[in-house]
Amino acid sequence: MQFASGLIEVLSLTASLASAVAITARQSTTQVYKFSGSPVWAGGIAYRSNGQFLVSFFDKGELWSVDPATKKVTKLVTFTDATCSAVITEIAPDVFAVVAGQFSMSSGNKPDSWGVWKVDFTCGAAKATLLKKAPDSGFWNGLTTLNNDTILIGDASKGAVWWTNVNTGDYSIAIQDVTMAPASNAVIRMGIDGLRYDAGAVYFHKVFKNTYHKVAVDETGKSTGAISTIWSNSMGDDLWVGPDGTQYVATGSANKIQKVTNDGKVSTVASVSSSTAVTLGRTQSDKNMLYIATSNGVIASVNV
Repeated sequence: MQFASGLIEVLSLTASLASAVAITARQSTTQVYKFSGSPVWAGGIAYRSNGQFLVSFFDKGELWSVDPATKKVTKLVTFTDATCSAVITEIAPDVFAVVAGQFSMSSGNKPDSWGVWKVDFTCGAAKATLLKKAPDSGFWNGLTTLNNDTILIGDASKGAVWWTNVNTGDYSIAIQDVTMAPASNAVIRMGIDGLRYDAGAVYFHKVFKNTYHKVAVDETGKSTGAISTIWSNSMGDDLWVGPDGTQYVATGSANKIQKVTNDGKVSTVASVSSSTAVTLGRTQSDKNMLYIATSNGVIASVNV
């Protein structure tokens, strides 16, 4: 999940701003675009093969595109009965899944309001269809692609990971564990937040507890081993895993981007205010460029 200014202020009171280790090699960032007005609270970011970005918004049930070359932005989709489009993942070439439901800072989360939409660009213009509305959803937030048929969804209030078949809409809980459940001191009932699958493992954060975890999973998303802790002293939001297994982590009000290598070393690669989601470039020219979404409307980039 990605945090608005009000929620950032709350989280900053409870989050430890200490780095996981005392390694700092911060790079300067470049502003790609800045949203203003409404929407502004970026929830997720995805990089299309045409070089444009897709951005979902936690303060609007909408999906927008950003063309970094022309600085043009376009609203593509308004999701029915949704006030929040939490996160986005690519499930096939130029086909994306988006989780959306009802959440706002004023009224909080509405359980059972969440669903998954499929947004298809393969015929040109965005075609959005509702894949599944989940009457037993809690607070769907994290989202990642497991394989061509399956996505995994983090449920922040139920402390669980759901699997969903993107062809049939079938879904069920794959993992439910105390490390994913809301902490006893959570001012908002949220546990698991950022979620990413890579090479047989799922990485996830637990907000308010400031912990970051990894667990091995099988082809259905069910855990096959114990959940391990990568860090336990720094806030985390959404994340991305590069081709070499390196993880890049947005940290919300901790105002930095963390890098975690395969051998467990943690470093700060950039200072970014209110970072919420990240993704790596896809072309030869920008494969080492990390693109960053924030809750204050800024879309930024940094060479990592």
